[in-house]
Amino acid sequence: MRDFVMTSDSVTRGHPDKLCDQISDAVIDAYLAAGVRSPVSVECAIATGVVFLSIRARVEASFDPAALARRVIEEAGYPADAGREPLTIMLDLARDALEPDLPPGATHMTTAFGHACRHTAADMAFPIWAAHRLTRALDAARSEERLPWLHPDAQAQLAVAFRDRRPSRIAALALTTASPSAPTGDKLREALTREVIDPVFAQSPLGPDSATRLVCVALPKEGGPGAHSGLTGRKLADDSYGGLVRQSATAMSGKSPARIDRTASYAARHAARSVVAAGLASECEVQLSYVIGDERPVTVEVDTFGTGRIDDAKISGRLAETLDFRVAAIAERFSLWDLPALRDGRFYRDLATYGHMGRDDLSPPWEDTDVAGRLA
Repeated sequence: MRDFVMTSDSVTRGHPDKLCDQISDAVIDAYLAAGVRSPVSVECAIATGVVFLSIRARVEASFDPAALARRVIEEAGYPADAGREPLTIMLDLARDALEPDLPPGATHMTTAFGHACRHTAADMAFPIWAAHRLTRALDAARSEERLPWLHPDAQAQLAVAFRDRRPSRIAALALTTASPSAPTGDKLREALTREVIDPVFAQSPLGPDSATRLVCVALPKEGGPGAHSGLTGRKLADDSYGGLVRQSATAMSGKSPARIDRTASYAARHAARSVVAAGLASECEVQLSYVIGDERPVTVEVDTFGTGRIDDAKISGRLAETLDFRVAAIAERFSLWDLPALRDGRFYRDLATYGHMGRDDLSPPWEDTDVAGRLA
């Protein structure tokens, strides 16, 4: 597949799915910041007027999970004093309800994928990179009251035409806000272009052209958890690479570093970006597959889509020799258990919006390319 159109989308902090991701990861942050180094699993679901929060951990929480959930929702743009009915928090908190201890190694079978390419300075695929920049700009325009009618629940979508597997133009761009008080027609389009679209693409390697189809929609009913449901992990493409390459089957949010399906995704991204930084390829997908009980992946596979300076098999071999992909070693190398405490009690929650990968703004350890010199 060389010439094609790829779509990607991103949602703002107030989208119900992203509220659930943020709540789940805020709980993970709270446990880890308190020094917990044992498995924690968190799932959240939101429906009209109610939040279901399920926590599985082996230790008691040293914080109030319901209060934490309310705080996340308020900070995402839904203040409790805005005239809405208060949300009911239904909490399911169970100790010792996780899987029994298994031999050291992976507790789940998983295949994780990591990707990096030269589309952007962050080595991210252009469609998802641009979509996240648009939703970040939407959130900023609302919170800074430059567009006060914007709703916390909004979405950005792009259709990008590729030629020879490189982005060549933006075929279509759509921005949607669930806000009955927003202007309509040309006024909506002009406001979003001025405050969101133009600033985002001012420094972009690619921007809309005269033929780009631009769609701006203001839904007549208020969005958010009062309008539609949300669930942890439902925006997996948003969290990873937007669909340009393969993605893992399970979510990252709501899982402590004990879960290999989260940690392996970070390790695969680190490996892929290191390959690109080393100049071994201009695009790289890394596949890591783990079997229950095994410490190391049974597969370290690389696809450079024809851009490799050496054979893909040789790159795979260099990765396996250079990087330690053992389950515990990944968590230790990236300090995954310690990051919330090292960053004032908040780390994973900030990954739950605008993607887990390419986040140079947060300096996560898997974006570091210091090992590139050892691969070259």
